[in-house]
Amino acid sequence: MDDGQVSMDFLMAITIFALGLVLLISQVPMLFAPLQTVSTDIQPVAYRTSMILVEDGGIYNESGNLISDWEKHTTDPDNISRIGLAMSTRELGWPSSSEDIVPNNLSRQKIKAFNNMSTVNITGKLGLSVTYNGNPINYSYNISLKAFNESLIWNSTSSKAVLRIGDSIPTSGSVTVEKIERIVAIDNTTGLKGNRTIAGHECAKLVVCIWR
Repeated sequence: MDDGQVSMDFLMAITIFALGLVLLISQVPMLFAPLQTVSTDIQPVAYRTSMILVEDGGIYNESGNLISDWEKHTTDPDNISRIGLAMSTRELGWPSSSEDIVPNNLSRQKIKAFNNMSTVNITGKLGLSVTYNGNPINYSYNISLKAFNESLIWNSTSSKAVLRIGDSIPTSGSVTVEKIERIVAIDNTTGLKGNRTIAGHECAKLVVCIWR
């Protein structure tokens, strides 16, 4: 019986095909890596931003003392370490402590100061402009205070939105926009139009949209 032989051309073709198949399989995850990075990166940024605004009163460095009344020092933005909209317990006449804020209860004074801040200060104080591995990362944002029917909360005395800052939200293209909504109470609601009362508190939605 004659011995079977395999030609060298066939062996080379099989080897090249196998190597090409392994290389292709190893590269498939990389094809989707950019999309996965954007999606998984923006969602926590949007959540963190909403959490800071709703559950934090902000930080201002007053000669080494950290206080939450940053809205009274907007002319000195360099010493404002963080922006938060939660009202201080001092505004309610409560005893002050190191945790002197009321989460989910927004201060009208802080909302007004936030609405009038520059874009540079907002992106920096909210961590929306950062450097990662030597590369700058800038997030676009749109932050507003809305009623439960999605209409903006208006100041009836000035016919202006109580809070509406940031860029226009993209509605087309391949931009991924992460949206976080938080139900909040608002202190001193006199003159507001569009909010709703829940359990005796004037409430609305803080809507945070982040993309890049």
